[in-house]
Parts: sequence; C-alpha cells; structure tokens
Amino acid sequence: MANGYDKPLYILPFDHRHSYLSRLFQWQEPLTPDETAEVAASKQLMYEGFKAAVADGVPQHRAGILVDEEFGAAILREAVTHGAITCMPVEKNGQEEFEFEYGDDFERHIEEFNPTFAKGVAALQPGRQCGDEQAADKALASSLGISRQIQAAIQ
Repeated sequence: MANGYDKPLYILPFDHRHSYLSRLFQWQEPLTPDETAEVAASKQLMYEGFKAAVADGVPQHRAGILVDEEFGAAILREAVTHGAITCMPVEKNGQEEFEFEYGDDFERHIEEFNPTFAKGVAALQPGRQCGDEQAADKALASSLGISRQIQAAIQ
C-alpha cells in the first residue's frame, strides 16, 4: 500500500476538547453530566451541518469529519455506519509532549470506532531534548501503523 492519501479531501474538524470547554462554554473539568451532554449536543449540531452539506451536493467521497471520542462517540459510530470519511484524534489534548489519550489502550479505541484516519499532533518545540522528540516519533509511528492497518482493511 502506498503511503498517504492521494485524493482531494475536505475535513470538518470539531475535535476540540479542552480549549472548546474553557473558551466557548467557560467550563473546567471535570464536567457535570449535564455539561457533558451540552457539549456533545453542540458537536451533534456541527455533524448535522456536515450531513446537510453532503445532502446539498458536497461529494461524500471528498468530505469527512474529525471528531473526538469523548464528546462525539455517537457521531463517529453513525458516520461510519453511513459510509462517511471519519477521523479521530489519538493524542491527549493540551499536553507539552505527545501522549496517547488512552495510554497503551489507544489501539483498542481506534479499532472500536474504525475511523478512516487517526490524527496525532506533536508539537516540536525549540530547546526540547532530542530524546523527547524520539519518544514522540515512536508514539506517532505506532499510531500510524494502526491507522494503516485499518485503512488497508477498509480498502
């Protein structure tokens, strides 16, 4: 299998978590069940906009969503069921160094939702120790391997 995705693709990202809570809602974790439901409902609204865009003619094979498991699990499940291109983050939000959201259990979470893509963000910062970058590279490479296995199974 060739590396990369060589088709035009437009992703609607709504995987924001901590900054979304603090800036939009002005809430801090831990959230109450009502607050969690309100955040999930706001992400459902974004997904409804995506579905409306596809219904209005945006080619489904060129459009996808990027949503987090924490507040968008139901969205991910529905989107996969309907054949949408999906992407989910695997990184723990708000960390100085790359860390998987679910630690060593990240692979099970990816497999549970079967997204088209998994997203990991690692910020390279001036002055960081080389070993730190190597650890981030190793973690991302592990995630990439799982993502490629899933992509190969889909094709």
